[in-house]
Amino acid sequence: MGLRMRNWVEKYRNAVQNEELIGIVNVPGLPVGQVGAWSFLKLAFLWSYAYYTYTPIIGTRYENMCYLDLFSGSGLNQFSDHSGNPHLILGSPLLMATIGGYAFKKCFFFEAEEKYAEALEERLHRLKSSSFLTCTSYEIFGDCNKNIDRVIRELKAKDGCHFLLFVDPFSTEIKWNTMEKLLKMRYPAFDLIFNFQPFGINRKSYNFKTISEFLGIKEHESWKHASDKVLDTLENTYIRKLKQYSEKIKRVETIRIRSGTGSFYYDLIYATRKSEAPWAGNIDHLKRMIERLTGYEVSIIFDPTIQPLDRHLT
Repeated sequence: MGLRMRNWVEKYRNAVQNEELIGIVNVPGLPVGQVGAWSFLKLAFLWSYAYYTYTPIIGTRYENMCYLDLFSGSGLNQFSDHSGNPHLILGSPLLMATIGGYAFKKCFFFEAEEKYAEALEERLHRLKSSSFLTCTSYEIFGDCNKNIDRVIRELKAKDGCHFLLFVDPFSTEIKWNTMEKLLKMRYPAFDLIFNFQPFGINRKSYNFKTISEFLGIKEHESWKHASDKVLDTLENTYIRKLKQYSEKIKRVETIRIRSGTGSFYYDLIYATRKSEAPWAGNIDHLKRMIERLTGYEVSIIFDPTIQPLDRHLT
């Protein structure tokens, strides 16, 4: 692992592990999500794209730049480094609600589990009281599959609206019917970052009702008997269905995030409505950097007991 990669992680560590914000929201008794070290790479991608690319461009062109997070969690996560030391990192909703520069006009958060939704509400309230929230307003909803219509109506009513959509389920929790409602909207437009979890989805693939609701299929289709690997086929099926909505989805990229300690991985599916969108320019660079790293390497960089070789050579 080179110095350049270590410096890249340290750069985004300042945002994802903002000690001042964590000190405000790390309240005893509130639940904290338990994640793998590779989650840092996912959050670094989201923050980098939002901060450096999406908000500076969309924020100057659209009056109502919004953010939708369909699986928000509690707002605070924890993973262990190489030696087992715990590290707290901000979750996606807190990262986006406090983003600097061109801030979101409104953030819409969805969380189906009540205890996590309540924890997120408390943490957002504390950040607002401490004047760290940059979004003008926010609202928290329950299950996105049950509440998406309410938000769609509000978005359609906003003039000059564009939104960043972040979808981060564990596996098949997002129903295709919910995604399709967003894809069918004539207005407003959005950019999509979807965390596709092939291992979790494959574990549900033998429950036809669950997989059919996730993929939006009505019968046992070709993915089950395809010659490709099952994991690839599941993902390719989903991407193919996204691309059917060509008014919303013209450019699609996948960014692979690997655990580094086994075969486990997941893919971030990035999609936008313009094939040559100026706000997609950062994607290729982010893809190259993230795919050169793994969660295992992140766990080493975060470990204070492991000194990088370059320190011994200076």
